[in-house]
Amino acid sequence: MKDQDQIIQEEMRKLIKRSCQFTENLSKDYYGFQKSLIKFYFGAIDVVIDFDKETILLWNSKPRTPKDYNLYDINEAVATKISYSNLEETLKGCLEKGDMQTRFYKTMLFHYSRVEENSAMPVSA
Repeated sequence: MKDQDQIIQEEMRKLIKRSCQFTENLSKDYYGFQKSLIKFYFGAIDVVIDFDKETILLWNSKPRTPKDYNLYDINEAVATKISYSNLEETLKGCLEKGDMQTRFYKTMLFHYSRVEENSAMPVSA
């Protein structure tokens, strides 16, 4: 029998897979999901995913000392570029176990299941 953490991990993997299934234009909601997951995993201030070049640009805070991080001082931010060959596998590699991670994943699943429900509903004129 699967416990709740295993179910949440499986649902996140399914959501990641859905978010990576696009031919030309990725929906802004799924792009937001991908960015949020990467930001959470790396503790980044901002993330830019370049699908054409297969790179992820992370803006992280520059530590003043090893113990002191000022997360939102963009003037001291450091850019890091990560290359990937498979975005889906890269995003799945960002999944971790832990109480804080589980709470974050639950929030993501709740929000993005609502997005999918709303996009499936017909828009009334």
